[in-house]
Amino acid sequence: MNIKVVLEYDGSDFAGWQQQANGRTVEAELKRALREITGKDLTVYAAGRTDAGAHAEGQVANFHTDGRITPRRLVAALNARLPEDVAVLSAGAVADDFHARYSARWRRYRYRYLDRPARPALERGRCWHVRGPLDADAMSRAARALIGKHDWTTFCSASEPADGRVRAMRSANIARRGDGVELELVAEGFLRGMVRSIAGALAEVGRGERPPEWVGEVLRERDRRQAPRTAPAGGLTLMEVIY
Repeated sequence: MNIKVVLEYDGSDFAGWQQQANGRTVEAELKRALREITGKDLTVYAAGRTDAGAHAEGQVANFHTDGRITPRRLVAALNARLPEDVAVLSAGAVADDFHARYSARWRRYRYRYLDRPARPALERGRCWHVRGPLDADAMSRAARALIGKHDWTTFCSASEPADGRVRAMRSANIARRGDGVELELVAEGFLRGMVRSIAGALAEVGRGERPPEWVGEVLRERDRRQAPRTAPAGGLTLMEVIY
């Protein structure tokens, strides 16, 4: 049976999603819990590999089981074994050819800035506290250049293959909410470092350090040497994966 699960997690104490030799990861915690339940080492596929310190409200993963435990029971069993900073929200049987990553059509990320004078207490580790007020209107104008299909070389990690850096961005929205500003991006896929680099560029515009048209200019240059400062991971959350 192919099982799809939706998870949320606080990434503050994780070295990212992907299992690694050193460092605590979300994938390793999920696989450990599955091993305790099934007695087997299962292969888990995720919709996206979130960065160290980044969060998720709608991460999707899938794995194959022998079907002895129902999806409904699996939710309770997993949550009883997962640490407090990870929770399975739902589980369901899906078609055998469903793949959390390759079946996904769009992914939605949110980046949160806090631009009030006082540092955060309740939201620490969940936003980027920037100095000085941000001009959300200027940021919104700058973000328009991101919509469409582009080569994202300027805004992705140099480790990404040069022939695989083209992605379609469906929407890029900026809105002021309370004491902060939120960036929401929806794209068919995101390259390593891409959202945080975009968030860093828009912060420069919001502070008045760059004009709004600068974001489109550096995007078209496709030059990592012009990459803006990367925003901290704590403000980043994978909100939803759309199939």
